Amino acid sequence: MNGIVNLFKPAGMTSFSAAAAVRRISGERKCGHGGTLDPEATGVLPVLLGKATRLSDVFLGLHKTYRATLRFGAAYDTLDVWGNVTETLADGERQRLSGLTIDEIRAAAKGFEGQILQAPPAYSALKIGGVPAYKLARKGETADLQARKVNIYSIEVNDFIDGPGGPEATLTVECGRGTYIRTLCRDIAAALGFPGAMSSLVRTAYGPLCAENAVTLQTLSNGSISESVLPCDVILDGYPKLELSLTETEDYRCGRPVKAEGADQSRGGDICVYSDEGSLLGIGSVSGGFLKSRISLN
Repeated sequence: MNGIVNLFKPAGMTSFSAAAAVRRISGERKCGHGGTLDPEATGVLPVLLGKATRLSDVFLGLHKTYRATLRFGAAYDTLDVWGNVTETLADGERQRLSGLTIDEIRAAAKGFEGQILQAPPAYSALKIGGVPAYKLARKGETADLQARKVNIYSIEVNDFIDGPGGPEATLTVECGRGTYIRTLCRDIAAALGFPGAMSSLVRTAYGPLCAENAVTLQTLSNGSISESVLPCDVILDGYPKLELSLTETEDYRCGRPVKAEGADQSRGGDICVYSDEGSLLGIGSVSGGFLKSRISLN
């Protein structure tokens, strides 16, 4: 079984466990996911089956959209409200927080749009010497996590209300790979002079995959999973396409170079290659006027 399942991951489950559940349901041995969601986060988790696992790097270049809630008034070691409190508001700061406006939050959030340097959370899956940072953090060890460049394309502050745990702002964030929304929430709050943390997170879109069209594990268990498996090229929209002749298809499948003069190289030479029968063979690269296989789905 080859293709992509647009899974709506539930809260309280790791991305690995969610992908493992799809593996059991599908019976497909080769299975992985296209981008980690924190256990308490929900939303779009692409699960790759069969030869689609070879497309995992393609997901790295796709935009992601999140809906997050930023709660003001306390900071946590995990940068979300499921960790241990590390800072709370001093009595004199509560009045100042009560005067905070949505326009001030929007102005602060604007400063984090574009390419920025962002420090990953101590409680993250990033590996230090082969060990996930969160395992070191749980043992009280400090991991050396260097700030990295990330791209945040837009931040919208949708509303600002008095929530049950304190004042909360709802954010819609479109970003690129490696962006931590937990860190972003902490940093926006800090820019306003308050402790803050993420109190909810939903990934609403990952490239062309949307939460509105995602399926649940229950749906997969109760129905035919084949009906929920999307073709591999669903995430390749925008790539140039090249359909080969019968002879060229045979050459390409056998690893022989195929002439690709005049091929569209608008994505740095990467092209979706289709057989003479219209099936996706994979992603090829163009060099010196010849087409060679880069990712084979054959």
